[in-house]
Amino acid sequence: MFRGPQFSYLLRLFLDALLLFLLFLFSVKVTAYLQQGAPVVFPQRLFFISLLLWYFSARVFHFYTSVTLFSFSQEMTIFLRLLSLHLLLFVFALFLLIKAPQSYRDLVWVYHAALLVAIPFSKYIFRVFVSFIRKQYRYVRKILVVGSSDISANLYRSGRLINNLEYAIVGFVGDFNQNNIPSNFLGPISQIEQVLDSIAADEVFLALPSYQADEISFVVDCCEKRNIQVNVVNDFSRLGTSAKNLTNYAGFPIVSLRYFPLDDAENRIFKRLFDLFFSLLVIFFILSWLTPIIALLIKISSKGPVFFRQERWGLNNRQIFCYKFRTMFSNGDVSEYTPTRKGDPRVTGIGRFLRKTSMDELPQFFNVLIGNMSVVGPRPHPIPLSLESKDVVQHYMFRHLVKPGITGWAQVNGSRGEVQNSLEMKARVGFDLWYIENWNFWLDCQIIFQTVINLIKGDEKAY
Repeated sequence: MFRGPQFSYLLRLFLDALLLFLLFLFSVKVTAYLQQGAPVVFPQRLFFISLLLWYFSARVFHFYTSVTLFSFSQEMTIFLRLLSLHLLLFVFALFLLIKAPQSYRDLVWVYHAALLVAIPFSKYIFRVFVSFIRKQYRYVRKILVVGSSDISANLYRSGRLINNLEYAIVGFVGDFNQNNIPSNFLGPISQIEQVLDSIAADEVFLALPSYQADEISFVVDCCEKRNIQVNVVNDFSRLGTSAKNLTNYAGFPIVSLRYFPLDDAENRIFKRLFDLFFSLLVIFFILSWLTPIIALLIKISSKGPVFFRQERWGLNNRQIFCYKFRTMFSNGDVSEYTPTRKGDPRVTGIGRFLRKTSMDELPQFFNVLIGNMSVVGPRPHPIPLSLESKDVVQHYMFRHLVKPGITGWAQVNGSRGEVQNSLEMKARVGFDLWYIENWNFWLDCQIIFQTVINLIKGDEKAY
């Protein structure tokens, strides 16, 4: 009998295979229609090649990893990579294995266009269905955390276990200080066997420091005897938040304490080319007709300029001018920084709509075009807020090691708008640093995709 994760994996694999068959059949019929009454012939060999290539591409990108481990936007980012690889391999296989491959050109494009539309829809429906089932039957994966109080507490607070489909910490095991014992403390490490037998944990998160080698071996042995998955958590935060680059020297693993992907010139060039392409796309196809409309509405609603300009810190703390559509009544005094609050009387009627939809940020695509901002990156804060935060929030200035962005990892994770205290700023900076340390092109695509989803859903912090 299959366990939960195995059943979910096989079910998703079967549903996708069925969907691929239906889409291939649909594409064959559409292609026959486009070719003006050509006979409908289902090329079985071609379909099985597509199926094998889909499975191979999915394995390369871990597409069928449990849906509890990544969000829908992450899944869609992986899907786009998978679809691109599948298309390339499919075309290559056509020329290698099929006679007259050019006769299948229309089929290839119709088929992959259908995949582009249908797969995201099916994945979203699957997530809604799984979420409903789990809520109905209250199914969660039970996580037992074994480790020191500091690492375990950080693990809990950091939100690594927060998921909408979902994990639940059932308890902590370890040698905790008297003043730092969590409410669901289940006992010391010496009692791990009794704890595992009593709570039926699905997974164990092992957060012990490396010098406790005997305890680590003991916990792993106890879990393996019970077929419980062990996940090792290593906390480098006490050495700084920079990304840790793992290398090898004479057979020994070496961890570099600072490595940012955008330190590489090739990555910076690639990101800049994408920024140019995306900003030109938005400027020509959206801002070219939308700007006159918004400008007219701003002028009708209140006196003053159409655009608002404010100094911010950009790359390497260089001052830049950040542009927005004006959303407040103009009083000519911008010397004093006052954050916008919910229901702020300074916001105009049209300004409230622009802020709610984030359309006031659209002129920043001109900032992207000229090169002092990026499409994705840490949001640029007003200089007074940066001056206030840099001495309070650790590693705050690391945010300026990359260009500021129109949207960012913090924003799509709910950390946007007014900052009410240093804890909120610390959380936002944590998101920004994670982005800087883990940047890649597909992460930018995921953030853009998630930003669009958030705009459609609406954000209560947009005011």
